[in-house]
Amino acid sequence: MAEVWLDLSDHPPGDLLWSSAYLRPRLGRMLPGLKRPRRPPIKHDQKRHERWLTQVLLEIILELAARIGKRPDFTRVRHTSEPGVYRLVFQSIDGLPAADCAETALEIVKAALAGTQCDTERLLEALRAKARDIALSPTCAALLTAAQARGIPVRRLPGEVLQFGHGARQRRWFRTALAETEPATLEAARNRELLDTLLAATGLTCTEAPVTDAHYRILVVGQRVLAALWWQPDSSGNAIGSTATDVSGLLHEEVRARCLDAVRALGLETAEVRLAMADITRSLESQGGRVSEVIPYPPLDLYLDAVTSCSIADACLDTLFRPGETGRVPIVAVSGTNGKTTVTRLIAHGLGISGRFVGMTCTDGIYLGERRIDTDDCAGPQRARLVLLNPQVEAAVLETARGGILREGLGFDACDVAVVTNIGEGDHLGLGWIDTVAELAEVKQTLVRGVGPEGTAVLNADDPLVARMARHCRGDVLFFAREASHPLIMRHRRNGRRVAFTRGLDLILAEGRSEWTLLSLSRIPLTHDGRIGFQVENVLAGAAALWSLGVPLETLALSLETFGADLDKSPGRFNVLAIGGATVVFDYGHNPSALIALIDALGVFPHRRRLAVYSAAGDRRDVDLIRQGEILGHAFDQVILYEDHYTRGRQPGEIMSIFNQGLALGQRVREIQTIHGWQNAVESALWQAQPGDLLLIQADVIDETVDFVRAHLAGDAALRELPLLRSTLANASAREPSAFIGQA
Repeated sequence: MAEVWLDLSDHPPGDLLWSSAYLRPRLGRMLPGLKRPRRPPIKHDQKRHERWLTQVLLEIILELAARIGKRPDFTRVRHTSEPGVYRLVFQSIDGLPAADCAETALEIVKAALAGTQCDTERLLEALRAKARDIALSPTCAALLTAAQARGIPVRRLPGEVLQFGHGARQRRWFRTALAETEPATLEAARNRELLDTLLAATGLTCTEAPVTDAHYRILVVGQRVLAALWWQPDSSGNAIGSTATDVSGLLHEEVRARCLDAVRALGLETAEVRLAMADITRSLESQGGRVSEVIPYPPLDLYLDAVTSCSIADACLDTLFRPGETGRVPIVAVSGTNGKTTVTRLIAHGLGISGRFVGMTCTDGIYLGERRIDTDDCAGPQRARLVLLNPQVEAAVLETARGGILREGLGFDACDVAVVTNIGEGDHLGLGWIDTVAELAEVKQTLVRGVGPEGTAVLNADDPLVARMARHCRGDVLFFAREASHPLIMRHRRNGRRVAFTRGLDLILAEGRSEWTLLSLSRIPLTHDGRIGFQVENVLAGAAALWSLGVPLETLALSLETFGADLDKSPGRFNVLAIGGATVVFDYGHNPSALIALIDALGVFPHRRRLAVYSAAGDRRDVDLIRQGEILGHAFDQVILYEDHYTRGRQPGEIMSIFNQGLALGQRVREIQTIHGWQNAVESALWQAQPGDLLLIQADVIDETVDFVRAHLAGDAALRELPLLRSTLANASAREPSAFIGQA
């Protein structure tokens, strides 16, 4: 997608009213045929006139794009929370100079507002020149169009290389031939002695030198003779003035066979055979005809222009994919406010158990099989495209965060499964002009819109904003919820659709009246005997996604049994350890919804008192920091606040000060400490923790957290990862003081 930001905040109301009165007719004279939105009445407020002017600019961009042959289909105008600032979004098309179109449109609007002359034809010609500079060759453009018509994903790579398909099923096309052409094959085409030797094995002979006068050119694609041209240079021998006549219908069968022999001898899939012979309607041998050249990279643009008897582009694609093949690998996209990294890891684990080589992107990095190749936050479209480019990948599981969607959209054209875990109270609100949970849900549902007709959206029935996304899915919808009696689960079943839920301790998959008990939650380590509610939801989402991909139930059950809440499988996601008699939980939760779910989960632990080490990034809204402070204040006896390198524009101490405003509302907290640095805060908390205490430590940076815990595990025999035994959990409720979670 292309995005343009328009700032009208410095325009007083009078200017906009004048603009709306005079701009419309002037633009009609400058760009005849331009679609001009109806001007709002003068009495309407400034916002209506601002939006009208924004829509006008978008229509000019679309008109300019259409006049250079690239009109986008998808467009949107979005307001932002900043007065007078708007976002214009339109489809990014290969060969369309989007930024230049936007700048030219703005130049035209400014000229119309000022009443000055504007040479629109000159501006259009400049845009056409830009489009020619970035356009694909005619052959590549035809291949791209043909591939899209067959549902084959296409990506343009540097150097006139097209990637068709994904991962292990991809094929690449370089200029006019398969990118896999071997160097030895290219050498054979250039070295006439080697060419003569290889052709002799098929009974063919070569000319001493390439012919330069009139001759025949035969195009071979995928072991098929596709077309024949009679090539006639102009009188000066200049190729520009040469003519090519389609003689495909006159080609003798023996000539066809010998051309195939020549291409096979060099090990080529696509080539042009140039023949020195008098008559193409007679066999080569009968007239002493010879092979002049075999060209590994034939001039397909020439054939596209001269041949009308067949589709050159479709024939080229046939060399890459058999009928019905699209080159796609299974793609699972996962989004939501919380739980998405855990669900992503669980699905990737399950696909790995099923025998696939899995490429995975998440906030913890990029993983190719068991190998981690990137340690940054990789939940965006650039990293997704990188995984889909890898020729080993047989399935891709891609965590898809809001920021990447807002910047660049998705890293794929369609996915097989889209999972949305939850929206809850949201996160990162106030960033990227996403200010409400409803707006956040609209961003997240981009995944659901991206589900192909044969795909599935896996949606949380317990979250109304997620459940509503079902209406935007082109494929099937599978709802999951913790309760079998959930109204949406029951209605979906009555309609014969698929659902996932729990009944007692059993995880159940159902389709209509049929249901399958997969296994007991007590056998799924991630759920800690079924007591950690948010992990039960994560398991339901992951199991539903794997089921949607056709993973056998036996394999699915094994996947859940072997995926634990430990530092290896799920680092920083509710890792439980015993330290000096205290129970310590490391978790990445960093927003109100995650914190509430964490506190609910902590209710299963027996303890004498509760401690927490907590913070948040500085780009969160004040109201969100206060809200989290209030939740902490209602649920913990002691809270240690810290600040680290994530201040993001805040003054030193400002984050902790705002948190304290919320903690002051808490009914339970008795002691609050502020410390600089995550590790300093954690070491202080561990030193203060006593036997019987429960300590929640926020995993600020996952790798830092894992390294810290592993170092302590290696140096302290009393510190160990703690399995939650049924007997331990059974006693939790009796020893757990009640906690009130206040609502903001």
